[in-house]
Amino acid sequence: MSILDQVRKNQFQESVSKFNPVETLNVLFSKLNDKEKDIIKRRFGLNAEGRQTLEEIGQKYNITRERVRQIENLSVKKLKELQELKDEIKDAEGVITNLLERYGGVMEENFFLENVLHYLETHEGSDAALLFLAEYIFSENVTKIKQDKEFNHLWHTGSSDIEFLKKVIKEMIGVIETHNEPVSLSELLNDFKTSPFYTENKDKIVASSFLEASEDDVDNILESYLRASRKVKKDLFDKWGLVSWGTVQPKKINDKIYLVLKKNGKPMHFTEIARVINETGFDEKVAYPATVHNELIMDKKYVLVGRGIYALKEWGYKPGTVTQVVEDLLVEYGPMTKEGIIEKVLEKRKVKKSTIYLSLMNNKKIVKGKNNKYELSKTEVAKEEAGA
Repeated sequence: MSILDQVRKNQFQESVSKFNPVETLNVLFSKLNDKEKDIIKRRFGLNAEGRQTLEEIGQKYNITRERVRQIENLSVKKLKELQELKDEIKDAEGVITNLLERYGGVMEENFFLENVLHYLETHEGSDAALLFLAEYIFSENVTKIKQDKEFNHLWHTGSSDIEFLKKVIKEMIGVIETHNEPVSLSELLNDFKTSPFYTENKDKIVASSFLEASEDDVDNILESYLRASRKVKKDLFDKWGLVSWGTVQPKKINDKIYLVLKKNGKPMHFTEIARVINETGFDEKVAYPATVHNELIMDKKYVLVGRGIYALKEWGYKPGTVTQVVEDLLVEYGPMTKEGIIEKVLEKRKVKKSTIYLSLMNNKKIVKGKNNKYELSKTEVAKEEAGA
């Protein structure tokens, strides 16, 4: 890193540490009367009550919705044009502009907030205050792009190239598609940086930052670009995939069940699966235990391993009763002790030891042989095979 870049970084960190969105907003609001201040806070969720509609605010003040809108617009205009506070506004905007430039000039809104608030001594309402300042008070050099089919809510500087951003995202999506499954960020970026597109456009990507970008800085820029897209998303395992993939943005209850089991890594009761689905909040749909249970019963990729407890077949579990599991073990390992059988069955089924012991006692195909070991009865097996 050059001396100039180090100076810039130090200046940025110093300016960020002094920036407090809530205090900046309070200074601005001191220039409004009480009614104007209250309406702005209610309208933009800058108080504990959250955002309120024009109608709700109008009812409080016994005025029309249109009058509320007029007060809102006039108050915002007054704040934006406060000449005596131009320096404070300019300094605050400089902090945000520098942050955006560190990430290539464009950031998805949540990523933007996370990174700004990371540097700040945050206070209650810092995120709402910051967004209000950025959208309504700062100059046009800091601009918001509202969510559409292609992008999430974005913040960007006036110098950022949105068309180039689309090209970068398209190439990174191509990398994900070649894997045909979700991929870690590090693997995705490593693969992307070996592509002809990156080789041809590296200088342009680096130039989007105000720093002489290191590899880490380039990775931050690329991650920011990736987060901007609505076509890709991180899954439960922090891997990036296409939102059209059910394992990334599940819509069907079966996809949600599979992801929850896969994430947990071990068998779960169907009621627990339903609870985790609802807590994870894939969408607004409620997962009911009965619905989850029906899916588990119907789909062969799930194996019943205990009373209401299911595992993924891909983990090596096989369907069947405890008795069938015991028989399969005796075929695979030959004669076994009771303790050995119980140990192996418990690796495959979530049942009581007494259940396993009863399956040994009540199965005519299983007999106790030499050295107190259980084995399959050749006579009974032969009878069964002949009957078949």
